[in-house]
Amino acid sequence: MKSRLSSKLVLSAVALLASSTLASAGGWQTDTQGTSNWHVSPPIGQCNVSRAKNRAIRAGIYRSEIVYRDENVLTFRGLTLEGDRKEITFGNESSCPELKSRDIP
Repeated sequence: MKSRLSSKLVLSAVALLASSTLASAGGWQTDTQGTSNWHVSPPIGQCNVSRAKNRAIRAGIYRSEIVYRDENVLTFRGLTLEGDRKEITFGNESSCPELKSRDIP
């Protein structure tokens, strides 16, 4: 009975240690104030959605939402300052190159 209890305790400790190291590798990131943020970096060589959204803002497209995404491109739709609807497409590379931009009727 005693050996079963100690083996369960050891297994629980190993599982807890493994899960905490996996959580720190990606996902929940904690700071010194006790708050946690979810952060997963994009794979190397791919465009980050937030970077592409910032590039859309710099191109004059605000309130943008992602409407299409695959392994090659990210497409956003949003509004210009004049209220016109616009669509912009970025390549799925680390520099997020702008591939095309068009007005939506």
